[in-house]
Amino acid sequence: MFNPQFKTLGLSAALLAASVSLALLALERPALAEETKPGEKPVTGDSEAQLTALMDREIKKVWERDGIKPAERASDEEFLRRVYLDTVGVPPTYDEAVAFYADKDEAKRSKLIDKLVADERFGRHVGDLWSVIMMGRGQRDLTGGGMVLAQWLAERVNRGDGFNNIIYDVVTATGGMADNPAVAAYLAAGGNQYKPVDMTGNLTKYFTGVQIQCAQCHKHPYESWTEADFAGMASFFVASNLRVNVRSVPVNPTLVDAPPAPRRAMGDGANLPAEARQRLEEMRKYNAPRVLGGKAVQTQDRSLWRPILAKWMVSPENSQTPRYLANRLWSFVFGSGLLNPVDDFNSFNTPSHPELLEALGRDFAANGWQVKRFFRAALKTQTYQLSSKPAGGKKPEAWHFAHYPVKQLSPEQFMGALVTLAGATDLGRMFKQNSNPYAPIRQRYERLKRGQAEGGENDNMRDYTFDEAALAKFEALFEKVPGDWYMRRVLASRYATSSSDDEMTEGDAFTQTIDQALAVMNGDITNRLSGSGRGSLLGSLMNRFKNEEERLHALYLMTLGRRAGKAESSRMLEYVRSEKDTAKAWEDLLFALLATTEFATNH
Repeated sequence: MFNPQFKTLGLSAALLAASVSLALLALERPALAEETKPGEKPVTGDSEAQLTALMDREIKKVWERDGIKPAERASDEEFLRRVYLDTVGVPPTYDEAVAFYADKDEAKRSKLIDKLVADERFGRHVGDLWSVIMMGRGQRDLTGGGMVLAQWLAERVNRGDGFNNIIYDVVTATGGMADNPAVAAYLAAGGNQYKPVDMTGNLTKYFTGVQIQCAQCHKHPYESWTEADFAGMASFFVASNLRVNVRSVPVNPTLVDAPPAPRRAMGDGANLPAEARQRLEEMRKYNAPRVLGGKAVQTQDRSLWRPILAKWMVSPENSQTPRYLANRLWSFVFGSGLLNPVDDFNSFNTPSHPELLEALGRDFAANGWQVKRFFRAALKTQTYQLSSKPAGGKKPEAWHFAHYPVKQLSPEQFMGALVTLAGATDLGRMFKQNSNPYAPIRQRYERLKRGQAEGGENDNMRDYTFDEAALAKFEALFEKVPGDWYMRRVLASRYATSSSDDEMTEGDAFTQTIDQALAVMNGDITNRLSGSGRGSLLGSLMNRFKNEEERLHALYLMTLGRRAGKAESSRMLEYVRSEKDTAKAWEDLLFALLATTEFATNH
């Protein structure tokens, strides 16, 4: 297990290219517990405190069984930055850190957790997590679907909707994305080259943790799934069609349920275009919807097929979905699941704590599929609040959860940390205003209307049509997105796609460096971070704190969420005092802190 010692890097220019790399370990796990029968009551009732106690109790059992000593309780400094990043996706501000450290209330951690989970930013953070899972973070999303989906998810989570309802609404989504943001999830299956069969593997994996995609062409190598099983699941989606008219401005992807194919009229399809022939072949092959392990659907009304699948996914009789979701949420909080990979439940992949996973799945379903409730309970555990520095004695495996894992910040979190330092509110407002994707469309539309009213014609738009109703709806959706959140997501997408590594775009990997991050940020943000003039971070810091020691501690609190240690303080101040250009020396210190492992990770 890679566990960096958080040492401040030196002050040379080479340090500005420092990067972080965390090793992933493949580990053996104990055998799977017996599955819970449908209808069994949750072990915790509706008490979050009991759920927290259950989590700690089951984790402790494995420590005792394996002779593992857990880490010490995390310090307030470790806990504060950690819990902010894990709930609202950004580190605390200077004022938030000072207020928390000064608070003498023994219950201040629990109260802070409640406050952060109730914060609107919590839903946005969850929206970031799930939109990346479902759509990736690539810039090839020309429809803006990633932002639309993330905003929709954020609203649903923040208002306390059960995740079962979110699943149902995604699986059954129809209509235009401007009216129904859940349609955006279907863009992951090819966009304007929509492949409905691909949605079979996508949604089964993302919402139930069962991977059946390899059974599309052959029997699953180690599970009982056959091509017939895949065909049964794929049939639910083949009846749907995503229409992406790139000559309609703005593009408004629209999902419809196709009517039964007129097979006899089309014959063998020999005279049809290749794409149409493939579509016809799919509709012939995938024409008998059947859920995994179930019977074929009897109705031929294709508009009912996806609702039938959605009901099965979140049915009380289907314990797999809440079990998987509990595992996924656990991984968000603790860095890895009780079963890993988190979305690959199969006969050979067994959880580290089988009884706990079963209990969490039952509890999640029995208590409204509430994401907020799960987070509050998990964050209040003693397990979550352990230090990231392992205890002595027998070395624990990652799945022992005997210390908090050192996690690389996601692109969204990393950019969020930089934007927060630079001044999120003002910068976000300016960025959103200058980068509004719908503003140029509105301007062109208004010019076109004026030209038509004056009897003129716009040759540049002759082959395009404006959808004013969709434009107005997208503008209304965009208006609800906070500027700083929009900026973080745009910069994170640019940052991720600046790498040639597909994992950066589609997953959670993050290995680039601070200078590369600044390269994708616009000049105003970079200047606020790199300069020491008026309006910059350092300029404000130097005006607010005249005493050098206070200024240094404030800089540490702003960047790392803690005060400088005695040795750090001595070394840093010695450097500042040795330089003729004091402002430049403070700039060097800021960049040295931003280039540390400590800044680039959550610990």
